[in-house]
Amino acid sequence: MAATPTSTVLLFTFLLSFLFLFLFHEAASVSGVSEEDDLSALLDFKAAVSGDPKEVLAGWGSSPDVCSWTGVTCDPVTRRRRVVQLVLRNQRLSGEVSPALGNLLHLRVLDLSGNHFAGSVPPELGNLSRLKFLDVSSNALLAGMVPPELGNLSRLSTLDLSGNAFAGPVPPGLGKLCRLKQLSLADNQFDGSIAPELTRIRGLEYLNLGGNNLSGNIPAAIFCNLSALQYIDMSSNNLGGAIPIRPDCFVPNLKFLMLWSNNLVGGIPPSLSNATKLQWLLLESNFLDGELPMLGGMRSLEFLYLSFNNLTSPQNNTDLEPFFASLTNCTSLRELGVAGNDLAGTIPSVVSRLSTGLTQFHLDLNSIFGGIPANLTDLANLTYLNLSHNLFNGSIPPDLSRMQRLERLDLSNNQLSGNIPPSMGPCQQLGLLDLSQNHLAGGIPPSIMQCVNLRKLDLSENMLRGVIPAGLSQLTWLFHLDLSDNLLFGAIPDR
Repeated sequence: MAATPTSTVLLFTFLLSFLFLFLFHEAASVSGVSEEDDLSALLDFKAAVSGDPKEVLAGWGSSPDVCSWTGVTCDPVTRRRRVVQLVLRNQRLSGEVSPALGNLLHLRVLDLSGNHFAGSVPPELGNLSRLKFLDVSSNALLAGMVPPELGNLSRLSTLDLSGNAFAGPVPPGLGKLCRLKQLSLADNQFDGSIAPELTRIRGLEYLNLGGNNLSGNIPAAIFCNLSALQYIDMSSNNLGGAIPIRPDCFVPNLKFLMLWSNNLVGGIPPSLSNATKLQWLLLESNFLDGELPMLGGMRSLEFLYLSFNNLTSPQNNTDLEPFFASLTNCTSLRELGVAGNDLAGTIPSVVSRLSTGLTQFHLDLNSIFGGIPANLTDLANLTYLNLSHNLFNGSIPPDLSRMQRLERLDLSNNQLSGNIPPSMGPCQQLGLLDLSQNHLAGGIPPSIMQCVNLRKLDLSENMLRGVIPAGLSQLTWLFHLDLSDNLLFGAIPDR
C-alpha cells in the first residue's frame, strides 16, 4: 500500500526530531568531557606546583566551576565553560610547568611570567592551536631547548621567553609563526647564528634577541623583509660583521635599534640617517669605525649612544662641528654618548644649540682639547656632564654654576688649571663632583659646602693649598671624600 502524504510528513518529522535529539546529546556529551578535561588539566598543573607562598591556587578544586578559580577566565561569549585564559603572572609560584596544559584546547592566553618555574617548557603546549599569547618570561630557571612544537602555534601573536636559561640555537620552527607580532628571546643562553627563518615573519613588529650568546652576522633580510619592525634589540651578544642597512634594504617604521656590546665592524651606514622615526640608537661597545654619522634627519631621536667604538671626526679627526651641527636638528634628544672613541678636536660652540631637553652628555675617554666652552651652560637641563679623561685645558668656566639641575659633574683627568670657581656652589642637586687629576690651584672654596647633597667629592691629585675646610662636616650625605696628593693641611673634620 502506498504511503499517504500525512504519514510521510509524520515520518519525516519523527526522523528530524530523532536526529536533533541525537546531535544535541552528542554535543552535550563532548562538551561535558571537554569541560572535565579542562578541570583535570588545571588540577594536574596545580599538582606540579611545589611552591605557592601567596596561596593563589589554594581555592582551586574547592568548586567544580573552574571559571571561578583564581587566574582562570572562561569564554565570555558562549555558554560553554571552556578555559580561554590562564594568567598567573608574578605570583611567586615554583615547580614545573605541567604538560597537562596542552589539554586546554580552547586556551588563547597563557601567562606564567614572573614566577620561579624550573625545568623545561613542555612540547605539549604546541597542541594549543587557538593560543594567541604565550608568556613564560622572567622565571630564571626554565631551561633546556625550546621545543620545536611551539612552531605549530599558528595563531600566536606574542611569544615571550625572555629572562630564563634556555640554551641551544634559536628554533628555526619559530619562522612558521606567520601571525607573530612580538617575539622576545632576550636574556637567555641561546647560541649559534640568528635563524634566517625568523625573517619570514613578515608582520613582526617587536624582535628582542638581546643578552644571549648569538654569533655570526646579522641577516640582511631582517632589514629587507620585516618592514613592520619597530623594535630591534640584539645587544649583548657576539654578533659580528657590518650593520646590514642599505638604501634599498631598510625598515621604514623602526623606532628602537639596540646593537650595543657586540663585535660589529665597519662604518655606521649613511642610510641610517633616513630613519626618521628612530627614537633610540644604541651602538656602543662594538668595533665600528669611520667618521661620526650625520644624523640630522632623525628628528625623533631621544637616545644616541656611539661610545666605545673606533669612530673619528672629519679633517683627520680634528673637526667635531659637522657631527654636533647635524644633531641640532634632533630636537627630542635626551641622552648623548660618544665616549671612548679617541676623538680629537675642540668642542664647537654649536653644542649650545643641542636639544634643550638634553639630560646626559658623555664625552669622556677621548682626546678632545682646548677650553671647556662657557656656552655649555645653555644646556640648562643637563643632569650628568662627563668630560673626564680628555686634554681640556684652561680654567673651569664659572658659569657652570648656572646648571642647577646637574647631579653628576666629572671633569677629572684633564689639564685644567686655575682656581676652583667660588660659584661652584650652591648646587642643590649635585651628588658627584670629580675634579681630580688636573692642575687646579688655590683653596677649596667655601661654596662647595653648600652642595648639601654631595655623596662623592674627589679633588685629589691637584695643587690645592690651604686648610681643609671645617665646613665639610656639613655634608651629611658625603660617603666618598678624596683630597689626597695636594698641598692641603689640617684635619678632616668629623661629622
